[in-house]
Amino acid sequence: MISALAIMKLRPIDDRNSGEALAVLNRGFPEKTESFWAAGLRKILSSPSRRGAEPVGFLMTVGEKDVGIVLTIPSEQPGPDGMRNVVNLAAWYVDEPHRWLAPRMLQKVVAQEKVVFTDLTPSPAAQQINERLGFEILNEGFQVFPLPWTALRARKQARVISLEESKLADDTRAMLDRHAMLGCVVGVLQNGAEQHPLVFSRMIRRRLPGARVILTDSKRLIVDNLAVISRYLLGNGMLFLQMDANRADSTAGSIISRWSAPTYVKGAADRSRIDHTYSELIFLG
Repeated sequence: MISALAIMKLRPIDDRNSGEALAVLNRGFPEKTESFWAAGLRKILSSPSRRGAEPVGFLMTVGEKDVGIVLTIPSEQPGPDGMRNVVNLAAWYVDEPHRWLAPRMLQKVVAQEKVVFTDLTPSPAAQQINERLGFEILNEGFQVFPLPWTALRARKQARVISLEESKLADDTRAMLDRHAMLGCVVGVLQNGAEQHPLVFSRMIRRRLPGARVILTDSKRLIVDNLAVISRYLLGNGMLFLQMDANRADSTAGSIISRWSAPTYVKGAADRSRIDHTYSELIFLG
């Protein structure tokens, strides 16, 4: 084992070796098709959130053989001290004979300073490793709201307007446009003089079309304006809304509350806000 640890190497994934990354993804996640992974990698590699030739993941090699992979999807998000670098970990896999090296692999990947790391879909095994490496729970689970019912709540003065009507900053508008091109439903919540960008990804559960909150300035903003947001999403063909939540900020009106699907973060985080833009939920959702 010591010799294997000594020769374990991480190779950055970029445009030049995406085919090799695709081979490991196909082996590690056979429930997905090769075309699924190929399309996802293309989206990540061409994303404007990728800074220059920044790698989008790492291949783990032992004895010149690729035996593991993790995607590291880069983006920038606003923080208390300005924009910060965020890396979303996704599609983490290691071949069975080398799985004992998985914690060391991840330890190397998350060793960068001044970077916030997220894990939005951790397996039970990954959750245990995350906690040993300094990750904390970002959200304990989620709530699901039935839009035909929540649309009947008393309506407040806020309304959802189009990007064309908004006065958002150019970079925010560009981000919303890009997510719309990637299949998301986007809008702007006009609440008095304030304007708040909204992004929702499309999802299917039990053959029903729904949405997941990808971007909101605060969870409270969604809850306080749930009726108008529900009508907007119903107009886009969605029947339910899933939103990340903790028990402490959960709200009445949901039909499902699940606290066994946590998301994780390593670094400073605003738990009142949701920002999964340019993450696996967009590229691999």
